[in-house]
Amino acid sequence: MQVTRWLSLAATLALPARVTAQAPAYTAGVLERARFSETVGGTLQSTFAAARRTETVGRDGILSVRAAPDSGGLVIEAWYDSLAVVREGPEGRFTPDAAGIVGGRYRGTLTPDGVYTSSVVPFVPAALRDIFDLSRLLLHFFPRLPPGPLAPGADWTDAAGLTIWRLADSSAPGGPVRRYRWIRRAAWDEGVGSADSTVVVHRTEREDGTLRWSAAAGPVGWTRRIVAGVELADGGGRSELTQEVRVRRLPAAP
Repeated sequence: MQVTRWLSLAATLALPARVTAQAPAYTAGVLERARFSETVGGTLQSTFAAARRTETVGRDGILSVRAAPDSGGLVIEAWYDSLAVVREGPEGRFTPDAAGIVGGRYRGTLTPDGVYTSSVVPFVPAALRDIFDLSRLLLHFFPRLPPGPLAPGADWTDAAGLTIWRLADSSAPGGPVRRYRWIRRAAWDEGVGSADSTVVVHRTEREDGTLRWSAAAGPVGWTRRIVAGVELADGGGRSELTQEVRVRRLPAAP
């Protein structure tokens, strides 16, 4: 009987360990010394009174990130190592000098599931502010993550209109890569000051994205498509900005 018990115990110990699924999370280990190549292309269409206007905008940059543990997640410091911005419309092509923001620091905190809170933003020259609101860059730079593990095919939804699915994994030289897809829908009204009055505008946002995540390295890259609309409540005009964003993880700086 004793021999049987020992054989049973030995057989149990010889079984492969059961792997517990883990949720992806932003940690100091996956973001420390991270560098990302970001490419954004957009089309702005607006109609006010009888005037219609179409413009295109774009930017290409390399963003460096440093991360340190914090009680609520991470303390983040980020800056552009390089940046080029362009705007093209009926008046022609405009490429403002972006040197004024290169090296300027963004600082804030990032939760493990990707909620960023800003504390410091760099100075953004007026010529760049007219094209992109770069002071808000990190508020939506990192994709949101599910708060718990998801099996392939499963999804998670929050109360604010965000749904995240886990897709089938893909393979890469460094090992398996998890793939996630998300959609986000939002709509709200807000008052905008104009001269001595307040104009009510209706805003909408639609976002679709996909994320590739390595268990060892964290975010490998992601794409997102954002459609943001603004419409005056009195019917006086509307505009819609469609942006295609592509981010790719680069090797860490030496």
